[in-house]
Amino acid sequence: MGHYVKVSGKGQITLPAEIRKKLGLESGSFLEIKEEEGVYKIVPQEGGIRKLKGSVPVEGKQNFKHSRHRAMEELANEKEPGD
Repeated sequence: MGHYVKVSGKGQITLPAEIRKKLGLESGSFLEIKEEEGVYKIVPQEGGIRKLKGSVPVEGKQNFKHSRHRAMEELANEKEPGD
């Protein structure tokens, strides 16, 4: 038995609660959409970006607000090709 869902104007869908429960999905869960022989499959992914936490060694406390601000400044100062 299939489930029908409606696609919003932003391309979003809501998975029925029954499916979310069976797949163990919570808010913030990551999914992969695979195409196999013309059939699309939704596959839950473990952890998403949270899975990467601790994978890059750093020393001391990190100031992500400062890092984000600095990255935004660098991006704003980049020149467009041909400038």
